[in-house]
Amino acid sequence: MRKIAAVFLILVLSSVAACSKPMVSSTINPDVKYLSRDYAAVPNDIYYAVRAAFRDLDYTVNEENLSAGVITSTWMPTTSDSHYMLLFDRKEYGVTNSYYQMEVQVVSEGGRTKVKAGTRLKGIVANQHSSGIEEKKLLDLVGNYLRKSPPDVTNLGLVNE
Repeated sequence: MRKIAAVFLILVLSSVAACSKPMVSSTINPDVKYLSRDYAAVPNDIYYAVRAAFRDLDYTVNEENLSAGVITSTWMPTTSDSHYMLLFDRKEYGVTNSYYQMEVQVVSEGGRTKVKAGTRLKGIVANQHSSGIEEKKLLDLVGNYLRKSPPDVTNLGLVNE
């Protein structure tokens, strides 16, 4: 009887001790899809606009590698509309306790500069994708900061944007 009680006690203690260890850990999804826009501005002006857009969107700059043209933010929690997962051929949005990092790449192409924005995702839930909302907000703000004041408007739209 004492052996059974001892075995039972060992099983109970080992099961309680096993619950305090993490069973699953998050991974970084290496697949980053970028949204891009071209601007008629020099890269230096773009960097100032990206920093201002980061500030307005409450991002903190994690790393700036201006020689490579890359600016990354710190990790931010996903919002209910920033990322989705495909479930039964539908986009399912929701808070999944995941985090994302905004990455902006600035590439000079002749007289224009291409700005690419994408998010790197870290979470337990697999097969998540960016909805592009945060990237579009950032690119819109960059365009707003680069717009001349007052803008040149013709029948064809804005000039030099």
